[in-house]
Amino acid sequence: MEKAAFTIYLIILILSPLLFGAVHTYAYTFMALAVLAGSLLLVKKNIKREIKTGVYQVRFPKTSLNFALALFLIFLVLQIIPLPIFFVKILSPEAYIVGLKSLPASGALGKEGALTQWFPLSPYGYPVRMSIIRLSVYALFFLGLTQMLNSQRRIELTIFIILFISCFEALYGLAETYSGSGHIWWYKKADYLQEVTGTYINRNHFAGLMEMCVLLAAAYVAALSERKEGRKHPSRHTKSPRARLAMYLSGEQRFNKRLFVLFAGAVAGVGLIFSASRGGMISAAGAMLCMSLFFLSRRNYRRKGFILIVLFLIISAYSLHIGTDYPVGRFRYMDTGLEARSRYTQKTVDMFEDYKLTGIGVGNFQYAYPKYQAAEDKGLFIRHAHNDWAQFLAEAGIIGFCLLLIGLSFYIYQTIRLWRKRTDPFAACLGIAPLAVITAMAIHSYSDFNLHIPANCLMLVAIMAVGHSALHLERHHGRDKTFQYFHTMPLRYKGVVAVLAVLGFITWNGVWTIRHFMAEAYCNTVTNSTLNRDQNPPLNEIQKAIVWDGRHAEYWHTLAGSLMQLRDEEVAPGDHDRRHKRQTEIVMALEQAVRLNPLSAEYHQALGWNYTYLWSDPDRRTRWLRAADVSMDRAAYCAGDRNPYLYVSMGDYWVMRSKTVYPAGPEWWTAWSKACWHYKKAQGLEPGRRLAENIAKYVWRHYPDEGFVRDVLLRENQAVAESL
Repeated sequence: MEKAAFTIYLIILILSPLLFGAVHTYAYTFMALAVLAGSLLLVKKNIKREIKTGVYQVRFPKTSLNFALALFLIFLVLQIIPLPIFFVKILSPEAYIVGLKSLPASGALGKEGALTQWFPLSPYGYPVRMSIIRLSVYALFFLGLTQMLNSQRRIELTIFIILFISCFEALYGLAETYSGSGHIWWYKKADYLQEVTGTYINRNHFAGLMEMCVLLAAAYVAALSERKEGRKHPSRHTKSPRARLAMYLSGEQRFNKRLFVLFAGAVAGVGLIFSASRGGMISAAGAMLCMSLFFLSRRNYRRKGFILIVLFLIISAYSLHIGTDYPVGRFRYMDTGLEARSRYTQKTVDMFEDYKLTGIGVGNFQYAYPKYQAAEDKGLFIRHAHNDWAQFLAEAGIIGFCLLLIGLSFYIYQTIRLWRKRTDPFAACLGIAPLAVITAMAIHSYSDFNLHIPANCLMLVAIMAVGHSALHLERHHGRDKTFQYFHTMPLRYKGVVAVLAVLGFITWNGVWTIRHFMAEAYCNTVTNSTLNRDQNPPLNEIQKAIVWDGRHAEYWHTLAGSLMQLRDEEVAPGDHDRRHKRQTEIVMALEQAVRLNPLSAEYHQALGWNYTYLWSDPDRRTRWLRAADVSMDRAAYCAGDRNPYLYVSMGDYWVMRSKTVYPAGPEWWTAWSKACWHYKKAQGLEPGRRLAENIAKYVWRHYPDEGFVRDVLLRENQAVAESL
């Protein structure tokens, strides 16, 4: 069981970086299912019969991360559980406001109806559920790998595999870049043509992998030095020439290991430099300094610093031979790159201000950010803040951020405490590797989002498991074994409940991983630039996707778009009954999309317009138009400064709406003022004659009295008035 699980874990450690960093659905699904399968094998292995008592017992790995992982999983679950509005108002007032906007506008619910509703702390639960699955996979991988790395041989095998991956990634990337091919497997690169990216699409994520591998190589080279206990053996001068020759030959294997590790570290360093990632280079240097300080703090390991110097000299020699003009030259434009990322960070902090305590929901950044997006970034769809610290603060709030710091601090404290007790070079040198890679990721996360890349996060967890196991390794007389700690309990009552809970937890993650994969297979919503996926699947495939995973709002929005196309293509203009039926289906799909994700201005805007198309319904004026008004106000609340044409659409709606009320009355002036405000906003985001002329044409269609319209617009929107 253990060998099979260990083999599975090593396979996914190899394949995850090679499959574009496992950012695509098929890759991270394979990664997750493999980890879950290995975990099931380990659960079975950990149920053993006690020889003395004959009672079956179950054991669970005990590490310094257990408490932090369990606590944060509980926090994520609390983010998506519906709570009474009393608690939601206290913990997250903005979540309560957004929750109200998820209620169907056509229901005409007043305040009394809203009081009966329960809302989650995260307005959109689907991304949080996916975050729970990702965290569960990483946690199970760490716990499983620490248990299986129970010997020096397995620890070294894992290290060699990681270093081999780094060598291949760097050499493959260098070959593709400087040969002019510019491919990643079958995919022709569209960006980063001058930078080395290995099998990653983004150079910064490739740099994240390289910096971790460089640090691991440095730690392992230091660990390969002679054990201190060996100096107590009789001097080589007291041995016979034959014995001395045997000693020399026995050291050849260690020399070969050092040579390979130095080569792997140098190649990874060259790959890091030629990725031209400024954040990667700065992070690696900072982490190497951290590692050096740890070595300097212990008298017996101060000379290990020379190994780090030698490693960097080799890297520099390789780099100078190839030429570093372009990578080094990118530092001249650091201010330009930091300007945009600083703006993203500032807007992310604005998001945090609205969701201070519990956050918007881990994974919800890309859905909530458009409301806060700066006008300078209009037209962009920003998925990450390029600052994982700020993004996590906005997604998890003060409570989640404090849980992260407490858990991380406890892990670091326990690691340093154990590290200071170890005297074996293998344990002391490799035991510092997790702290070095955590430092590198912490620095790099200030300007990028490496921890959102599954392969890099898995590699970080693997190095942490290597360091943890090395610190717990005891070597005596040629034999070695890790002194691991386990929670052990008889397989009765509590033991059975614990096993069932673990199996249920693994099964839940596996079921939803499969359901997510099947839904994405029918209706692709996860960005995949390397496969030619159909972005407009047929209606029946969208419906199948909803059957597999109906909690994803984008499937319902796509369903509504497909139904609109069928309505316009298949339904004759005079067939009012069929048209009304199809329109009702569209409205129901959009209402479900809004109910699941009330953060999207596009959903609210589309729903508002489609309410107005129910013109044959007897309740059109009293119900559907009122519901459309509510939807448009909700869209304006969530819109932000990303899409000027969204404001044009909302302005068009209020112009149309002004024709349905008494002219020059209070309702008319309200509708007309909103139309002018939206048009102004659109022109502020995209000034120019073309947009103003399009607005003027729409206004002219509803108000052909040119003089009247111009007189009114001169006070509200001069550019549109001049275009009439």
